[in-house]
Amino acid sequence: MPTDRGYRFYVDHLSPDALRAPTRGRIETFFGTVHAEFSRILRETSDLLSEITHYPAVVLGPGLRGHIVRDLHLLAVEPDVVVLVVLTETGRVYQSVVRPPRPVGPDEVSAAAAALEALKGHELGDETVAPPVDGPPPVAALVGLTMAALSTALDRGREIYVGGASRMVELWEDLAKLHRVLALLEREATVLELLDDRAEGTSVRLGSEIHAAEPDLAVVSATYLAAGARGRVGVLGPMRMDYKRSIRVVEEVSDALGDSLNH
Repeated sequence: MPTDRGYRFYVDHLSPDALRAPTRGRIETFFGTVHAEFSRILRETSDLLSEITHYPAVVLGPGLRGHIVRDLHLLAVEPDVVVLVVLTETGRVYQSVVRPPRPVGPDEVSAAAAALEALKGHELGDETVAPPVDGPPPVAALVGLTMAALSTALDRGREIYVGGASRMVELWEDLAKLHRVLALLEREATVLELLDDRAEGTSVRLGSEIHAAEPDLAVVSATYLAAGARGRVGVLGPMRMDYKRSIRVVEEVSDALGDSLNH
């Protein structure tokens, strides 16, 4: 059986296969007709990638940081409960409950919402943009709490979607191996490592190159961009996986996903 070094030599010197017309057409048709909210597109992309490659697929959302704010609303549900709704240019919707220290009225909520208009058209996480907080204390407090909620959202977990998880049983017949691979997908930090989240472009990680991973594991992943924010798509398989086809499909799907989210 080839060693990790042998697989690495092979992967570094191969030329990915060109996609057959039916496969390319399926990808183009999917992204040309999909019209759904952000999270659903990511989830359905993981299913598509798994169906085409016959490997479990993972799509990692880009998080909110870097997304451009298209619209922002504050909705007073109760005098002491305000709901923040943010819509990004990619169509992603973020909601959070903000609880002022004292009841606020409609005029105060409207004033806070007007101050937060300063965020429109700017990237979330852009520290050079800050709404004015020089209004009456209740308004300033509500603006401050809303900004704190957004800051927390930027540091929260990323969206992770796994398609074709049932294929793992066919790929890793050894139950011990199967359980180890499943365990890797249960923790966000491990998924970020598997998909080489800090990498640019395409990455192929093999066996011992993946810290704390199952030795008989290979991951092919690629970057996509959504309004300037980076996410990753990838497939997982045993070391004997079909690298030529997997690399090409992952690259095509990542490019198509990015194009779809940015239009």
